[in-house]
Amino acid sequence: MNFLNLPTGSRRYLEIARHLAGEIEKGEYAAGERLPPERELAQTLDVSRTTVREALLALEIMQMIEIRVGAGVFVRDAASRGAAPIYEPDAAPPSAVLAARRLIEAETAALAAAHATPEQIALMARTNDELAANIDNVAAFDAADAKFHDLIAQAAGNDVLAGFVGHLWRMRESEMWAFWYDQTRHPDNRRRSAEDHRVILRAIERGASDAARTAMQSHLDVLADRFYTLKL
Repeated sequence: MNFLNLPTGSRRYLEIARHLAGEIEKGEYAAGERLPPERELAQTLDVSRTTVREALLALEIMQMIEIRVGAGVFVRDAASRGAAPIYEPDAAPPSAVLAARRLIEAETAALAAAHATPEQIALMARTNDELAANIDNVAAFDAADAKFHDLIAQAAGNDVLAGFVGHLWRMRESEMWAFWYDQTRHPDNRRRSAEDHRVILRAIERGASDAARTAMQSHLDVLADRFYTLKL
């Protein structure tokens, strides 16, 4: 297969996952064997490491491999794969969701800085205080996190953009997102997110659109780094 000629797009990872699944089925990688490192697979398949990582995530969902964060990626034996047809995840990969959020939420933050009312800003502040007070309560933290971003989108004054933000947050409910996100859910990361939110909020309070845009981009860049610097 010539991966240089594969169609571009966020689902390219599935092509890589299918190829690797075929190699496993043919016995190119034996049960219990550790797959080559991401960097090596990326070079061999001539794709980015992000694409390889998301292909491995798809294979984990398909029950072809077991990802042991910090130890490597191992082929499951035939019995543990089961006899059911291979399930392929039908979801945008985390990199595509994060890239879209970076574009859209950066602009909603900038617009919120220009248009937010004092009442909307006060509600953002209370919501972020609630988030910061629940570092050790994941469910409450996540609810406040989603609400904070939604309040910014609503304050931007553009219902279409707010709808896009809501859709992107619902995309976080996929298995692909959940697998990686769960690996990054550490208290220190939540504290960093709370501080990032404070920086975004201060820019909105000042009416500083450029600063709000940059603060939101930086916040999402930190989140992306958490996903793609996990050691497999």
